[in-house]
Amino acid sequence: TGETGSYRFMAPEVFRHESYTETVDIYSFSMIFYYLLSGRPPWASQNGLKAVTKAAVEGDRPQIPREWDERLARLLQQCWDENPGARPSFEAIVEELAAYSRDVFRMDTDQVASASDDKGCACAVM
Repeated sequence: TGETGSYRFMAPEVFRHESYTETVDIYSFSMIFYYLLSGRPPWASQNGLKAVTKAAVEGDRPQIPREWDERLARLLQQCWDENPGARPSFEAIVEELAAYSRDVFRMDTDQVASASDDKGCACAVM
């Protein structure tokens, strides 16, 4: 169904009432991840409807600060790509974030529990 969920995090194709796949969740993840990294919602000065209009109609995306790690910036840009088919899978996102954790935090990613081992589940706990 079109326009289900929070406008601010809604994939452009949902707002435009186009057919869509699970990649809309990747787009929403990117907006939430941006919020977590920045401490501010995407388009913080706009209401939700204006925010989704900027994304879906104007093709706008939040500005990524220059000082952010290039890998996180690239991942965000891939996840909020206008072309849903160009967005990575959650499996690829988890792999990228695990590699980032290993490099930056020297974290043992063997402790990352993947839902791919459990049929019928599509999440990961880090």
